[in-house]
Amino acid sequence: MLGRIAGVIPYVAFLVALFFVEMTLFGVEDALLGVIFQSFARTMVESAGLSFVNYLKHASLFLLMSLCSSVAGLHPVLLVAGSTVYMFCITLLNSDDYLPRNFFMLGLGFLLLEIYPIPVEGIPMRMVATLFAVACTTVFIYTMRHFAKQNEISRDRSFVMRAFDDIGFQLIDLSNLDVSKLDAHRVYAITQEYCEKEYGNVFRQGGVLSGRQNYTFSLLVCAEQVADMMHGASRHVHTMEQAERRYLLDLSEVFLGFGQGRIKQVRAMVSALQGFLQTHQLQNIEHDTAWRATLEALMYTLNDSKASRDNSTPFGWGIRYRIRFIKDNFNLKNSQLRFAIQLGVIVGSSFLVSELMLAYMDTRFGAWIPITSFLMMNTYRDETMRMMGKQLLGMLVGMAVFVAVTHFIPSSVRILVVLVMGYGVILMNFGPAVSMAAGTQLALAALYPTMSLGDTLMMRLTFVLLGTLVVLSIIFIFLQSRRPMAIAHKMSEMERVDERLLEQIRTDMERGDTNGRSVQLLYYLHMNASILASLANKVGSDMADEVARLTEANYQFAMDAAHVIVFLNSDIKKERFAHLRGTTSKLRLKIDDLPLDEVPVEEELSKDDTL
Repeated sequence: MLGRIAGVIPYVAFLVALFFVEMTLFGVEDALLGVIFQSFARTMVESAGLSFVNYLKHASLFLLMSLCSSVAGLHPVLLVAGSTVYMFCITLLNSDDYLPRNFFMLGLGFLLLEIYPIPVEGIPMRMVATLFAVACTTVFIYTMRHFAKQNEISRDRSFVMRAFDDIGFQLIDLSNLDVSKLDAHRVYAITQEYCEKEYGNVFRQGGVLSGRQNYTFSLLVCAEQVADMMHGASRHVHTMEQAERRYLLDLSEVFLGFGQGRIKQVRAMVSALQGFLQTHQLQNIEHDTAWRATLEALMYTLNDSKASRDNSTPFGWGIRYRIRFIKDNFNLKNSQLRFAIQLGVIVGSSFLVSELMLAYMDTRFGAWIPITSFLMMNTYRDETMRMMGKQLLGMLVGMAVFVAVTHFIPSSVRILVVLVMGYGVILMNFGPAVSMAAGTQLALAALYPTMSLGDTLMMRLTFVLLGTLVVLSIIFIFLQSRRPMAIAHKMSEMERVDERLLEQIRTDMERGDTNGRSVQLLYYLHMNASILASLANKVGSDMADEVARLTEANYQFAMDAAHVIVFLNSDIKKERFAHLRGTTSKLRLKIDDLPLDEVPVEEELSKDDTL
């Protein structure tokens, strides 16, 4: 608990400082920029490794958010139509199946600014206030990163160490002929974990791997190749001689040296591998050639250590990738597109309800209705229903706390206390219900000065119930997203990535080297396998088993593709060129053999996907 409290103190302090500075300099209507940028700051601090150029590109979206919110607030028609279009666009452009909530701060920021709409002449000053908030946030982010205990390089190294450590112990098991403990998928799982950890940055880079990400991922792919070599060796363990067992045992010491921190420098790891290859050779020429080629490819990859500090990305590549990605996925089988349309309609409808309320009720806080609707929404209906229950519970608890404690706090310090305590609780992430209870303090504190306690509570209850009704009236009848449909879409995407990877490998082979695009496509195969497994596990055991069968088949394809890529990136590609051509020709057959049509993706929804 103390660790959690200590972790949120800097962000709460930043929130309070920016909130009151914005209020002093620009007025109460811009004070909520402090709330918006506090959450953005935390995300960016935790996104170590994002280049400054890519950070600025992402931060500039908040200037667009501020402008769109200001323009939409000028007229009720603009508000309803503009909010619908805005929510659709940011959800489609700033999220995907891997990061389904990445649009959240851009959406919530838009809604929070609608609590205090401004006239047209106030728009320039709001843009100045937003630019000021961006500048303050940038200073805060890079100050926090400076004092961070772990940077992206040490974090990347930890993944490589884990993979090498696992390889080392598996080599020992293989040398002892204990094949029951061998599992090539363990290294693959470490690689997947790294891919998932980095994907937030990859997405903010336009979907393109930086030099550092490419370097680390390539090392992990090399580790996968070693694991795959061990798996192959386990098939002839009954004929394994003592010399080969000694070879494997001595090799384990090299990998464990780096994995357990005894070998601390990359150059030392390269030297250790070189020394091993100079003194060790297998009697079986075919086996020796395969192991030597794999280890030499690893050495070549390790030697490119300058890339480990390169966080830059080709700007044009990012734009072209995002355009292609959206084009590929712009169909109603894409669950995120369906959700984007659904969210836009719900938020626009909520604003329509709030405007109708204004005709009969004197309140300027009708924006809490779309805020409530927005906070409840998730990609799938069952997730939305669970969130709705937690939010309603949190609201009731929050109202009770406000009656029992918060409204007794003197008005002169109430907003300060609510900001500190409320956002401290929210940032500690105790769950949606607790966060809603804390958020209710903020909403009631804003309402309470303008009306009595009873009216404040009734108004808050009305806002939340109306927002809930809007969500319920739409999610059951309009563009429901079903997980089986999402699985079918991800399978199609997997096949599309397989095809592009094969074509890219053929292009690379014609040139005799690779420009990194094949590595990037291999990265997306890892991500696709991860999201497929997650979706299938939430649908049912039968579906999960079928998807597991598909992903296992594609795993074998990925291993063969990685084999080609690893050697194309090495100095030994010429010696292995004939073998690479043979492997590449087999990849086509593996794509054709993938059991895509056998998975029952159009079956009825499971119990988990219904009420």
